[in-house]
Amino acid sequence: MPIPGVIKKLLKEFEDVMSDELPRKLPPKRAVDHEIELVPGTKPPARAPYRMSQPELVELRKQLKDMLESGIIKPAKSPYGAPILFQKKADGSLRMCCDYRRSTKSL
Repeated sequence: MPIPGVIKKLLKEFEDVMSDELPRKLPPKRAVDHEIELVPGTKPPARAPYRMSQPELVELRKQLKDMLESGIIKPAKSPYGAPILFQKKADGSLRMCCDYRRSTKSL
């Protein structure tokens, strides 16, 4: 997919602060934590996982392992949950997506 000219111009203008790669870890903790207020009385949305093919399960394990090792995610127990699915990219690789549609109804 070609990059639109306006985006190319911005990337060139700010190339001194733009990286060619995504960071391998989260930025340092800040003084203020983000907080989302939920609609009072709503129950935590949790859905069963979607079915996945064997190649998708392999990719899921790989991506989760990479994110755990780099500190982007950490193990947790929560009444909230959103199913994961994969979308095939143009190059054939898989993009992991979380289906938060039910979760956003509580906001």
